[in-house]
Amino acid sequence: MTQAPTMKIGILGLENAGKTSLIRTLHKTYHIGDPLSPTKNIDRSFFSMFGEKGTVWDFGGQSIYRDSYLKHPDRFLSGIQYLFYVIDIQDTDRFPEALQYFKRVYEFSSSHNPNIMASILFHKTDPALQEDETVRKRIDTLKKEIHRITDDVELAFFETTAFDPLSVLNAISLPILGDQPIYNSLSVLFANFSLNKSIEYMSLLVEDLLEIGSFRLRTANQEFLDASMAFYKNFFTLEIDNNIRSYLFEGYRFSIIKGEVNDIHYTLNIAHPILSDNPIPTEQDIESIIPEINSQFEQFSPKFF
Repeated sequence: MTQAPTMKIGILGLENAGKTSLIRTLHKTYHIGDPLSPTKNIDRSFFSMFGEKGTVWDFGGQSIYRDSYLKHPDRFLSGIQYLFYVIDIQDTDRFPEALQYFKRVYEFSSSHNPNIMASILFHKTDPALQEDETVRKRIDTLKKEIHRITDDVELAFFETTAFDPLSVLNAISLPILGDQPIYNSLSVLFANFSLNKSIEYMSLLVEDLLEIGSFRLRTANQEFLDASMAFYKNFFTLEIDNNIRSYLFEGYRFSIIKGEVNDIHYTLNIAHPILSDNPIPTEQDIESIIPEINSQFEQFSPKFF
């Protein structure tokens, strides 16, 4: 008998908000400029993480589908444990509609699951807009309106863009895995290691899907964002064994190593600037952290529930 999925992740929003591109970015299958067809009704994808099964529900955002979800919420919205609501930050004319839809979805979902984790993704906050004063005010206003809807229940807010896959990875991973002890422990380990080796970016992915530990310098510039995007696109087209692979791109050396412990597959990603006064970490340097990572998995035995 097939085991039923134990986790339900719901991604909702109006049509053209960017939900499908966001999911495909997470799965490393979206390239900027790819044509996308509107999601018809619901597109479900399955995954397995730490021995648990789950589904990602991509809810079509066209009005005909939204009306159906709200008319039959028990059929569509029940059981959502992680709710990601996507708002196109550039589509200002539809903010009232987006907020109204969120209100109805959230009211049903939270009443049926008081422990639901709800996150708001201000999508299409592209690099050129991130410091724009008008956009900052726009986001602040939306946050206030959303807090009114949720009676100031704590929510997670993220600014995402397909131009920066790291922003998408962070937005999806943190609500799901960020409250696990291993996330903080690995992040501290990476911070100490990175500062000692002058590394600007470290990330550990589990099952090539979610991030379970990271370190990033906040000074990362557009050149780094471009490099990281190319990194995510190229890495998953390579056949890689457990040996370290490295390549150079736009002033950075990316190093990649795959590992496995207790049937958990993970990928460690490291970026180091080439033009630096400090020496580039050697393969021996990178390999030295692997036993510590494995020890963290042994110690914390991460689980979803």
